[in-house]
Amino acid sequence: MAIVTIVVTFYLLIPGIGAFAVRARWRSFRRRMIEASLRPTAGYVQLRVDEQGSGYLGVYRCFATLEAIQGDDTLWIRDGRVSFAVSVADVPVYMLPSSLVRPATAADGLALPDEAPSVVPWAKVGSLPEGTRMFVCGPLYVSKSKAVFRSDGAARLTVVIYDGPEQTVLQRSIWSGRQRNEYWNPLTPVSLAGGSLSLIILASVYIASPWLRSAAIVAVLGSMIPVLSLGPPGVLLFFLYRRLWQRARFLRAERDLVRLPSRFRYDGDGRAQLPDGERYVRCAVAPDERPRLMQRGAQYRSAGVVKHPPPELICFGALSDDEQPGRPQDPLAEFVLVPGDPERIAHTCQRKARMLEAFSLAAFAVGLLANLYIALLIVNMVIH
Repeated sequence: MAIVTIVVTFYLLIPGIGAFAVRARWRSFRRRMIEASLRPTAGYVQLRVDEQGSGYLGVYRCFATLEAIQGDDTLWIRDGRVSFAVSVADVPVYMLPSSLVRPATAADGLALPDEAPSVVPWAKVGSLPEGTRMFVCGPLYVSKSKAVFRSDGAARLTVVIYDGPEQTVLQRSIWSGRQRNEYWNPLTPVSLAGGSLSLIILASVYIASPWLRSAAIVAVLGSMIPVLSLGPPGVLLFFLYRRLWQRARFLRAERDLVRLPSRFRYDGDGRAQLPDGERYVRCAVAPDERPRLMQRGAQYRSAGVVKHPPPELICFGALSDDEQPGRPQDPLAEFVLVPGDPERIAHTCQRKARMLEAFSLAAFAVGLLANLYIALLIVNMVIH
């Protein structure tokens, strides 16, 4: 019972708690970025309306560049016309990865980051150069003719440092804002080391008693579990596990990207209004319209589960004066073509991702059990 308790606690329970915490943290980041895209842009108009008063204006967003750092926890940023203060005390800062790759599994072949954003408490960020590009979303207050972004009890401040075009910030955040492998989190190394050391100590106690020889062998085997999967022949299944898990991660990212344009509220005619007042539309178009729309700046956004040419494409874009969809002025809104119903594609991605995760865990378990059996034969010969 002692051996089983140690194995379950240190190899499963503690890393599992860390895994759920990490997944929840990244899910919260993606949700906050999506909610930020539904907020209006802070600017001169909002501040002018309230220039005679003070207090809470609402939740706004802003693309800006860093002007200065005041004290330990106040930034000054400027969006080109208006300067804002940002209170970053106890606020985590997300830094989008700048290296772009072309994932082999991305159906649309887009260059997107293959690593999660760095999350750094402001106290550990250090100095930033003037002109650093930032995206800020949160409660906006006016006090003494000064506009201040700061967290309050109702809403938290979101601060993202990025490079590249503003139009890619939301897409990159949704794609990369997830852990490569949730099991390997900050709690895992300490937990595995603690469990392995505990089992080694337990084995050294058991081995002194002849009638506890079998328990000593089990304890030694348990202490080897963290590294056993990396030995032959199970290492082949370990690499299969990693490949399947990565594929499932790509599918979850494709799921979120495909359904992203559906976050707006559409009326019966497929019309919506963007936070800054632009007209937005969802409409079906024929597949042969794809080249023309892509020439106008549309992006083709698909997923690996789409294997056959769709009977129609769903186009999302801002309505121009000629009532044709086009690229929105809002950098957090998309002009995209989706090969079919986004929700149906997202559901298929979700189902296949879960299936691949189950297969990957099965491959890992089979490889580990095979190596455990070989290790058992070796340890049984040594401990006699």
